[in-house]
Amino acid sequence: MAESWSVDEVQTFLSLVGEERIQRELDGATQNEKVFQEVAQLLAAHGYHQTYKQCRDKLKKLKSDYRTIKDHNGRSGANRRTWKWFDQMDAIYGSRPASNGREGALDSATSLLDNTIEDDALSTIDSLALSPCSDASTVIAASPPARPSTPATSSRTPERLVPGKRKRSMHHPEHLAVLREMQVADIQQQELNRAQRELHLQMAIDEARQAREQEAALRTEENAQTAAFNQAFLNVMGMLVQAMSGRQEQNSLPD
Repeated sequence: MAESWSVDEVQTFLSLVGEERIQRELDGATQNEKVFQEVAQLLAAHGYHQTYKQCRDKLKKLKSDYRTIKDHNGRSGANRRTWKWFDQMDAIYGSRPASNGREGALDSATSLLDNTIEDDALSTIDSLALSPCSDASTVIAASPPARPSTPATSSRTPERLVPGKRKRSMHHPEHLAVLREMQVADIQQQELNRAQRELHLQMAIDEARQAREQEAALRTEENAQTAAFNQAFLNVMGMLVQAMSGRQEQNSLPD
């Protein structure tokens, strides 16, 4: 069940949404959840409590009603419609480009798709209407052939069966070009990633080799220091032994 909004609440809501900073964030956001969370917090500061989803749905509904009335009034000169929020909505969105933001991009894409489908449909209808042999081709296709078809007939029949495909096939080279560019970019990215992985692996190998060399050098230095200490210790011990031996010899002499 939809939450009810009071008149004062909608006015406060539109005054918050109409701020230039909020509009810029909505225009540039691909995920507008945080923007509407901020709007809900600002609305709560005025004493009105709505969730960010309710704020988002409310703005979507207001924009839909605004566009419907504005399009109607733009097409009809006499039978104009009025709406109590039209002035505030027009002040916010009347001078803003329709292609801003994710919603505007979606509207533009939908409009482009609709125009493409409409053009293809009109092309198909025109081809069927202008082809003088369209009914005859249907009869020929439905009735069994009395003799083998000639090459001219076999080549003409597919064109009559698919009259609306010619215009749509014009877009295929562009799509193929885009796909080729995407494939080339993907291959280049894969090569770049592989080169970066190889570089990181080589750097890791070099660092490990340097670490082993440093460790070997430290061990060699420690062994040299240990050998020098042992040699010095042996020298000192040899000198002590000699000194003690000389003292014993002196004590052993008769007085």
